[in-house]
Amino acid sequence: MGLEYDFDIVAVAQDAIDPEHAKTAVTGAPAVRAQFRDIKTADALRGASPKIRRIFTESGFSLDTGEGGSPNGFYAPAEEEDRHRILRRLFANIRNMGVQGEYCGEFDFWQFLNHVRAAQPGTGPRQVEKARPMQRRRPPTEPSRPNRQTVPGRIGFALGLAVIVFVALKYLAEQGATP
Repeated sequence: MGLEYDFDIVAVAQDAIDPEHAKTAVTGAPAVRAQFRDIKTADALRGASPKIRRIFTESGFSLDTGEGGSPNGFYAPAEEEDRHRILRRLFANIRNMGVQGEYCGEFDFWQFLNHVRAAQPGTGPRQVEKARPMQRRRPPTEPSRPNRQTVPGRIGFALGLAVIVFVALKYLAEQGATP
C-alpha cells in the first residue's frame, strides 16, 4: 500500500517564525504551512535527499504531521487559496531547482502529483473506522507436536544411508581392509 499524501493547511505559531516573515508579502495574511496527515508520508519526506526536503520546506510544507478534519482525498474549502499558493511555490521550486537524480526514498512524486490533482474541496468530519471487537485466541486443545515423518521420507532416508554405507564398504575393500 502506498503512502497517503493528504495534507492540511495550518497557521504557524507567531513565536515559531521570524517576525520579518510573519505575514505573507502579497496578502498580509498570517503565515501558513502545509502538514501531511500521515506520519509515514512525513517520514518518507524526511528520508529524502536534503535538496528535496529544502524544495518542500521552502515552498511552505512542514516536516511535521497533524490531524486534519477532512476525509482522505478532500481538503477544507477555506484552505483552497493557501493550498494553491503553496502548490504553485512547490512547482516553481521544482522547475527552478530540479529533482532529477535526487534520492526520494519512499516518497513518490508521481503519486503525490496524482493525489494533488485528484483532491477536492469537501466538508464533513473525518470518517473514523468503527472498532471491531477483539477476538480471543483459543488455547490449543492438545499440545502441539512436530509433524511425524512420512513413509516416503523414511524410505528415502534409508536408501540414502544404504548408499553411503555401500560406498564406504567399497572404498575400504579397495584399500585392502576388510571389516
